[in-house]
Amino acid sequence: MIIHTGARRAAIAATVTGLTATLLTISPAQAAPTAEESTLLEAAQTYLTGENAVTVDGAAATIRKAETIRVAETFTAVRDDRMEAREQLKGINKLAGVHYSAVKTELTPVGEARTRGNTAQLAVQEHTEYTFADTKDAPYSYTVRHKLSYVRSGDTWALAKIDTQDGPANLATPEKLEPAELAAAEKAARELRAADGSKKVTDPALKKRTTRDGNSTLAAYDYQAMVAFATKYAEPEPEDNVPYERDENDCTNFISQALSAGGWERVLGWYRSDSAWWYTGNWWLEHSYTWGGAPNWQRFARDESERVYELDGPASLAIADVVQFEIFGYSDPGQPGHTMMVTDFTSDLLPKMSYHTTDTLNRPLSEIIAEHSTGEKFWYFRT
Repeated sequence: MIIHTGARRAAIAATVTGLTATLLTISPAQAAPTAEESTLLEAAQTYLTGENAVTVDGAAATIRKAETIRVAETFTAVRDDRMEAREQLKGINKLAGVHYSAVKTELTPVGEARTRGNTAQLAVQEHTEYTFADTKDAPYSYTVRHKLSYVRSGDTWALAKIDTQDGPANLATPEKLEPAELAAAEKAARELRAADGSKKVTDPALKKRTTRDGNSTLAAYDYQAMVAFATKYAEPEPEDNVPYERDENDCTNFISQALSAGGWERVLGWYRSDSAWWYTGNWWLEHSYTWGGAPNWQRFARDESERVYELDGPASLAIADVVQFEIFGYSDPGQPGHTMMVTDFTSDLLPKMSYHTTDTLNRPLSEIIAEHSTGEKFWYFRT
């Protein structure tokens, strides 16, 4: 769950359009950071901006600047792997037809820096937005929290660790792929781009509910309302103003809220039953397991209510469809660990996904498949 602070104490931002970086002005209502905190924050800003810029065309100068940030010896190999992971992601995106021309990263401190002897820690919230190249596509953005650790190196601080706080880290942070994993991700990207999009439904106003045999029926749901809810609250900035009580891992709760906004009716019943699906917001029992649990939602939606049916693969996805996938080490084997919704398409008709836990708006599906191409199962559902 992302915690958005109502009053920001300070923020530093950098915009990469190849090479530029700027600092945000601190408003009079915000307490100025200490000199030491500013030093830690600026180092983190430069480094994370450079990392994110690896996937952007024409950002070599920003990447080189990030590589000048002093890091602890124990973090050197980690830094190299993190940079290589983004190089891999850039290549995978290229195969899928995704190019970024700019990225803007903003870090906001969460609380004060903690310093003890030769070590320091700083909690930050990262908000990053990518601009798609040569198109009018809506940007892709995400918000995630990190805990940064530093060690003193001579007269300066060296970055020693980045601990991502929200959900499985690779929901927002790419991980280096081994050769077989990279080959699988590249194959999936090629297949996504090669898919015939001539019959793809990208406009929610034109989507009709279809039966399992493919026959169209009158739309029973308001797909425009589903997408409007998901895009409005995927990145609820500047404050966490979602109109419901969030779960700690909020992905399925968020998608259930969007489906409810589009007309999915609640079904009363025992909170652990797969045939029930409801939300109350009461602090003692906010919702049924099927409302907020990924495998429970799947059993309700597909098996009990038959409100969805499974598609053959991502090439068949339409607007407001739902995608789930398994996460090794997080979800039970063979069970989904994450839930998200198709909220847009790139100019090449590649699905873009919105989801919570790491609050994310319009992330290209190619990136998500690339990060989970190691045998983790995907499910694609027509809503």
